[in-house]
Amino acid sequence: MKYLRTILLVLAATLFVPSALHAQLAIYGAGTGASLSNAGTSWAYGGLAGVYKQTGHVASIVNFGGDLRGTFISRDGFHYYTGAIGPRLAIKPHVIPIDPYIEGLVGVASYNSGNGTSSGTHFNYQIVGGIDVTIFPHLDWRAIDVAYSGVAEQSVKAVTFSTGLVLRIW
Repeated sequence: MKYLRTILLVLAATLFVPSALHAQLAIYGAGTGASLSNAGTSWAYGGLAGVYKQTGHVASIVNFGGDLRGTFISRDGFHYYTGAIGPRLAIKPHVIPIDPYIEGLVGVASYNSGNGTSSGTHFNYQIVGGIDVTIFPHLDWRAIDVAYSGVAEQSVKAVTFSTGLVLRIW
């Protein structure tokens, strides 16, 4: 419920920002499955939510900006939650309705090893790549989002696979 309030707040805030900024703001959500190593379970499932902003472009097909995302996966008492931010580079070929992108993110991860174990919060890094497919003028299908996520000074690693929807605000 609190995530819905956050999404609605971001959506409402964009109504007060002038469209003359020529930036593209989008919110997204996706279902996620993660292959984990050294985590107490081999697979966990959950969701991914975030917001990205494209702030500039080169040659009208290469866009750059930033992304802020959170991943929330769990299974059998194990949880792995991340929050990360970083640069985003996307290619928008005008001929076909796809947007491949790559990102390099840093943030924090909170995880435990299963029921009854304490959780720890550590520095987290993520390397992300994916493809968005336009299905309506302001709505994309995030066909695939693959992220390699690691926790610094810990042996926990995750490869997440996500699919969902992207709402481009303007």
